[in-house]
Amino acid sequence: MKQMPVLVGAMARLLLRKRDQRRKDLLADAQRRGQSISEETLRLADWTILLTDVPAKRLRFEEALVLLRERWQMELLYKLWKSEGLIDEWRTENPWRVLCELYAKLLGVLIQHWLIVLFAWHDPQRSLVKLARVVQDTSWVLLDALAGHRSMRSALQLIGRRMRSGCQMNKRKTRPNSAQLLARQAVEWALSW
Repeated sequence: MKQMPVLVGAMARLLLRKRDQRRKDLLADAQRRGQSISEETLRLADWTILLTDVPAKRLRFEEALVLLRERWQMELLYKLWKSEGLIDEWRTENPWRVLCELYAKLLGVLIQHWLIVLFAWHDPQRSLVKLARVVQDTSWVLLDALAGHRSMRSALQLIGRRMRSGCQMNKRKTRPNSAQLLARQAVEWALSW
């Protein structure tokens, strides 16, 4: 690991770490896909590069890497909205119908996100994809409640129960997921006090 002060509008720290495994992973993936990789891409793959204005005494390099992975979790949330919500696909050429379908899908993604926040956001071990599937699989319950065939309370209780059972991320030994890293860091931080 290396770090150096840099001037980017204001004083910041440039954090660099050599990553040998990333090049190997990239080459293996390219070979599997039958693609080639440029020499520049391979050189860049050798490094993890972070830029931060947080002082070294407040944020160690290892902690910055964990936060970088959490930032990636936000990208995965946006990807979930796009891929699971299919907001970039429609079944018509009529621009007004496309707009109506887009608005309906955005409303669906918004309700899905509200339910995830309501029942599972506090749990860092949750899998957003599994939670989204629970909402999709139980959407009929919400429709029943809106139609007056059951109470909204019972519909939400059912969805909450389903979200609490079996929506955990898979634990990994060799490459821990972000929640595992955060839990490990929390233990280290608690022990360092």
